[in-house]
Amino acid sequence: MKTLLFISSNKMLGQGLSAAIQSKSELGFLWAAQLNYPQAIVGVDIFHADVVILDVVDQVDVELAVEICRSIRQNEQNIKILLLVRPEQAVVRKVAVDTKNAGLADDFVFYDSSLTYLLAKLEAL
Repeated sequence: MKTLLFISSNKMLGQGLSAAIQSKSELGFLWAAQLNYPQAIVGVDIFHADVVILDVVDQVDVELAVEICRSIRQNEQNIKILLLVRPEQAVVRKVAVDTKNAGLADDFVFYDSSLTYLLAKLEAL
């Protein structure tokens, strides 16, 4: 079973995703959440994350998100990182693409994507 760590400040989103992912036991994910960006790297270590969903809430958090990705990559090359971004924020979209192209994240999904699409992306990682 792989440990999926959700990093976000959005507790409600985390609860919803947790329920959805735990209801799909065939995916083989054990759910964990870190609801504090500054403690994200500690959460990766504590939960022995295999996959990270990093919620980039808005433009204010985007640089912190890139730094979290960079820190994860420096410490653990095998951890898969999926960014969750809002499509209406051009700066955040650009940073998500740049972060993926730089190899700091494996992929990204927009907030308005279906749950089925998000689960398919996770399964593909």
